[in-house]
Amino acid sequence: MYWTPAGQTRAASDVHRITWQDTAALHSRLEAGGITAAGFSAYVDRTHRSSLRRVREGDLDHLVFYALQSTHFTPAPAIEPALSARAFVESLGEPERDQFLRTRQAPLSKIPPDARARIADLLRSLSSPTGDPRLMYFHDLVTSAFPDRSARQDGLLREYVRVMQFVYQKEFVAQHAVDAADVVAGLYRSRGLSTDTAVEAGYVVYIGLAVMKSLAPDHPVRRVLIVGPGLDLAPRTGLVEEGPPESYQPWAVIDALLALGLSRAGDLEVVGADINRRVVDHLDRERTAPPALTLVTGIREDDNVQFSSDYRAYFAQLGRAIGDPHVDAAIASTGGRLHKTVRVRPAIAGALGAAQVDIVTERLGGRPFDLIVATNILPYFDDTQLMLAMANIGAMLAPGGVLLHNEARPILNDIATSLGFPFEQSRRVTIATVRGAPAPLFDGIWLHRRIAPHRR
Repeated sequence: MYWTPAGQTRAASDVHRITWQDTAALHSRLEAGGITAAGFSAYVDRTHRSSLRRVREGDLDHLVFYALQSTHFTPAPAIEPALSARAFVESLGEPERDQFLRTRQAPLSKIPPDARARIADLLRSLSSPTGDPRLMYFHDLVTSAFPDRSARQDGLLREYVRVMQFVYQKEFVAQHAVDAADVVAGLYRSRGLSTDTAVEAGYVVYIGLAVMKSLAPDHPVRRVLIVGPGLDLAPRTGLVEEGPPESYQPWAVIDALLALGLSRAGDLEVVGADINRRVVDHLDRERTAPPALTLVTGIREDDNVQFSSDYRAYFAQLGRAIGDPHVDAAIASTGGRLHKTVRVRPAIAGALGAAQVDIVTERLGGRPFDLIVATNILPYFDDTQLMLAMANIGAMLAPGGVLLHNEARPILNDIATSLGFPFEQSRRVTIATVRGAPAPLFDGIWLHRRIAPHRR
């Protein structure tokens, strides 16, 4: 069971498994890829099992990144994951290295001593009660992933080896490929499903909502689905531990909708749909215990990196529509990161619900949504999985409703057009400039609109 924005429980039957009939507009594409009516159900089952395995791996990815970077459980210096991956791989002989890059198999004895020591320190810390919210989260994860306490250290060391293969492939192998961007994209389509999220992602969606407002200023947004809202646990680099783990996107979306006049607080319903049960539980708790958000930019300003003036303006107003923000103007106190706190008002928190959904194989029943936000999740899907995810998204989108995403794959526009919600607008969004770099730090946002049926 999970909670709806109206505060009533809904049965798990509201989550529906996708069927061959649901993908009618894509049958020729699916069949060209070897997926037929006869084999569709089995493919969906395999894909869902694979997705759940990737959820587990994604959680353990964060655990490894936390073990390397956190300063809350050990006085040892933080280790940048890419540098740890390079040290590990370079310690292997050539035959071992080739085998490792092919199979993820390598001797645990070759793990760098500093990484091994940090993992041991983390496990000791997790064995003692603590009030640190990240340590509490990872304590629950470790005890469920490695129920045999005597096997935990070797288990976590094996996860370190697995994670380092991805990091090394991304940072040091893919960069030398002629088609580096395509190689990196392929790595993401098989890696663990990350819960990564950051304050900057809210700015991209804000720009998309502003475009939506300009195109249809009188079209109200009452029901919103956020696919993969995530949870800020431990990113691959730049871990910031100033506040507890948080799912920023639902609050940033609500704030933007209210600030832009697209929605009214009294009739707004927002559902955060995530495949990760831990994220869903987190959102469920925040409905009845509104959070005090600690908003810290993932990007840090220095002599070479400068936020754009538009991003600064966005961060300055962020949170004003959902709470009473206190802005900490002393940016230097957080190492060049913009910082503020926002306590979400209880009436606003009541608009948020949550559901556990695998968007590739499942969809929510009930009334359709006026807006669906799906940023930073579509890159994890191969083209066939993307087709199923888009079919599920389209089935949940109301006539005239809008999908916002930031996936640049050309095939996505073709799929969406076939499903009846073609591309309408896009924007390139600059977050910061980097001295000497060929391009600024930027993202893109794409807007698709569900075609309303013709009336006779």
